[in-house]
Amino acid sequence: MRSLVSYEKWVIRLMPVFYAVGLAGHALESTYPFMIALTPYTILATAVLGLLPFVVNGHVRLLFWAAVTYGVTLFLEILGVKTGLVFGSYVYGSTLGLELLGVPLLIGINWTIIILGSITLVKRWVSSPLAVMFITAVITVVFDYIMEPAAIALDYWSWDGGGIPVQNYIAWGVISFMCAGLYEGMKLNNPYRLPTVIVLVQGVFFLALRFIVV
Repeated sequence: MRSLVSYEKWVIRLMPVFYAVGLAGHALESTYPFMIALTPYTILATAVLGLLPFVVNGHVRLLFWAAVTYGVTLFLEILGVKTGLVFGSYVYGSTLGLELLGVPLLIGINWTIIILGSITLVKRWVSSPLAVMFITAVITVVFDYIMEPAAIALDYWSWDGGGIPVQNYIAWGVISFMCAGLYEGMKLNNPYRLPTVIVLVQGVFFLALRFIVV
């Protein structure tokens, strides 16, 4: 347990530095292609760092929630790409790596981390399950709003017609609300701050990228 506390402290200290280096790399023309090539590995490494304490400490029920959230969000992304009925009409670019039916496998991982980090943040201040679900949904929608322009510029994905539909933000809110509802229904508790730190650091990262690449 003591080693995990030390692990979390060090990762929390290094995570902002890691993303600051990435931000600088995106800003420099000479290193920009390298940053793009590293993107899927950065997302995967961040998720592994964030979820490792749950694996080591055997948080089976929380890992089950994470697996369900991953599966549901990946399925909805596939449905969305194929039909346009979930988020609107969009396609993924090549930046995010290995795909399944037109959707990068990493997308479900990032959904899971964003939702978990948002829930953990909200539950520090709020105890009502319904309030946790609603505020979590709001935070994830704000996160997506911040991320969208930079993600489009970096060829994570692109929208038909170029504009981001309101439907996308509604879908983000509803999906996050439901995943948070499952979390609350299972009466889970995350004792680690790392997922929240990841959400905050990534939020600042994408906000800064809007001034660099958009």
